[in-house]
Amino acid sequence: MEKIKCPICGTIIDDDPYGEPCPFCAWVYTGTEECYAPDEKDDFNLKSRDEVKALLNAGKNKWGNPLPKK
Repeated sequence: MEKIKCPICGTIIDDDPYGEPCPFCAWVYTGTEECYAPDEKDDFNLKSRDEVKALLNAGKNKWGNPLPKK
């Protein structure tokens, strides 16, 4: 399986749509990120990329929990 960068935090993850969430930010790669505007909610992740990036900048993952150590 190929590896890609998480579209939210850049952590290397498997290129496996709907696979395991990113271990750092909890975003689930769907392979459809480019179909949504950055401020548009993703039906699978339930938040927009902009919302999750703002949480990431605040030291939190997609669910608002503290980020793990990288």
